[in-house]
Amino acid sequence: MMLYTREQLASDTRSLSEMALEELERGNLDQVRFLLGRMSVGHIELYFGYLDWVTKMAGKILRDFGEAYFETTSGKIAQFLMAPYAEGLRKGNEKETIADIMTLWCHQLGRIDPLGETSNEIAFSLAPCGSGGRLVLGGLYEISPREYPRLRDGKPLFCRICQHLQAAVNEGSGNNFWSAVPDPKRTGFCHVRFSKHDTRGKWLFNAEETAHLLTPRCTKALQRLENNRHDIQDLLRDQHTEWRPLHDLLNLWVTALFSAIYEEQGTDYLSELVWETYVNMFESTYRMYSMMDTKSLFRNLVRMWYYHQATFRVSEEEDRFVFHLDPCGSGGRLYRGEVLIPGVFRYGKGMLCEIQEPNDITFGRAPFPIYCIHCAATNRDQFQGRPWSFVINGDAMSDPSKPCTQYLYKKEAPRKAPPPLLTQVGLSEAKPLDKEYVI
Repeated sequence: MMLYTREQLASDTRSLSEMALEELERGNLDQVRFLLGRMSVGHIELYFGYLDWVTKMAGKILRDFGEAYFETTSGKIAQFLMAPYAEGLRKGNEKETIADIMTLWCHQLGRIDPLGETSNEIAFSLAPCGSGGRLVLGGLYEISPREYPRLRDGKPLFCRICQHLQAAVNEGSGNNFWSAVPDPKRTGFCHVRFSKHDTRGKWLFNAEETAHLLTPRCTKALQRLENNRHDIQDLLRDQHTEWRPLHDLLNLWVTALFSAIYEEQGTDYLSELVWETYVNMFESTYRMYSMMDTKSLFRNLVRMWYYHQATFRVSEEEDRFVFHLDPCGSGGRLYRGEVLIPGVFRYGKGMLCEIQEPNDITFGRAPFPIYCIHCAATNRDQFQGRPWSFVINGDAMSDPSKPCTQYLYKKEAPRKAPPPLLTQVGLSEAKPLDKEYVI
């Protein structure tokens, strides 16, 4: 059953920023404000999902291999990811590096207050921190100590990962440049300081520059509207790309960990890691599928793909929607070497590797881009009785130049999976939908 005309499908495939631009042109400022509210948290599920996934994976390797292994692995990942920042500092680009690092925090959905600048340093308060602080404030280390463990000294696990990033920048630049210290008086708050070296004695940011650095585009747009300024097109256009540096850094952390685990522990353990930390996390997606109608699920997935940094078009078939991702914003962009700093982070360079033998988590392909194994794992999980809410064609992006294909099956459609999708993940048939997902 077709749910959309061509015009209706095109309308529901627009980004929130496109909708806001159209409403602005019509003069519907109340609707623009409403859309700005949605846009300001448009990446919330993706960001919190990455945050939890990183912590759960780190927790598993800590449990399975011990603290020394976690410290070594996390340190190697940090050195790899922070190398461009350290290189910038070695070239004397202190202001640019501070701006780049603070841009990461700007989109962690926590408040940032400037603490001031002196001739020797510049400091900010994460009030609270939207990453490690969020996990602490949420009580996750106490509620789920197995999945969110602390280290022997009581340090929250994600906060230790953050410390590794700081140490990598400092060691790579040869200076004690960056530090983040928890506020002893306020749980979840943190003070971030950048020590000046090449720029010692100079002031790097005036008040306007600091405010610009710490304020997301949606907030800036609302501030202009409050001052009767309607020139916000530049702030609306492609707003979903604003959090791309943070998105890509988290994407790369996952890929670097996958690569290290594959090289040191093998494919079987890597598969176990994905199943225990990512596939189980997909349960929230299945619950959402059971509560929403097909059009609502479709609109939600459209938004998610924009904030997942994908470039895509959509077509409708009788039983499903087909997302033609050219490329997918995470695995696809990484496969093409377009993540974070184009050309710098790519497979075969540094830590990032491809899996060299076919497996259920590689869609039966080899060599295979290692980040994308989680898509094969969730395909298999869905075909074993879960809702078909996010199914990938594992043969589609057989090389970096090709697009990937993702399907959202309509709730009313019969569960008839094309045989190739089943064989890609080592199955011969799909199980009926588990009754707990049927409403």
